[in-house]
Amino acid sequence: MPDGPVRSLREMRRDGVVMQAWDLSCGAAALATLLNYHHGDPVSELEITRGLIDRDIYLETPELVKARQGFSLADLARFTNARGYRAGGFGSLAFADLAGMTPLILPIFENGQSHFVVYRGVWQGQVLLSDPAFGVRTMRRTTFERLWIPVNDEVGRVGFTVDRRDGLDPPDRLRARPADFMMSG
Repeated sequence: MPDGPVRSLREMRRDGVVMQAWDLSCGAAALATLLNYHHGDPVSELEITRGLIDRDIYLETPELVKARQGFSLADLARFTNARGYRAGGFGSLAFADLAGMTPLILPIFENGQSHFVVYRGVWQGQVLLSDPAFGVRTMRRTTFERLWIPVNDEVGRVGFTVDRRDGLDPPDRLRARPADFMMSG
């Protein structure tokens, strides 16, 4: 018998991820996931989206968000820094570099779409992601490396971290544990 209430797969998949409400809001939802579950900062996807779009360029040309297929990592960094965190963008990353940087937001290209996910860790060749479109999911490392897209030849593969400025350790509820890898996606 389970120790607690029985939960559906859908409920378990959504544990540790803020689900995106709109087609182009994966960046806002990924950032909300990182701020909520890693830093314990209860900010909503809607609040982040409003903060991201509140720029002259987007207010004057709102279709630009659609043309760019959502917001950029630079947009997320502006919001994060304004909220009092230190945003870190890293380029030319290899898979081995991710180990000491978790959790971080990464761009992937899947099903013909660019998409932001939160990378949480790897265990026994499986990668754990908080995916704002699907929920918590795992995939083979080789599949992940194929989907993790380089920005261009010069910058390569990128990652985006959010650090506290107050020196305190975050609650870090996104830390990957072996039990998290038991669900496959």
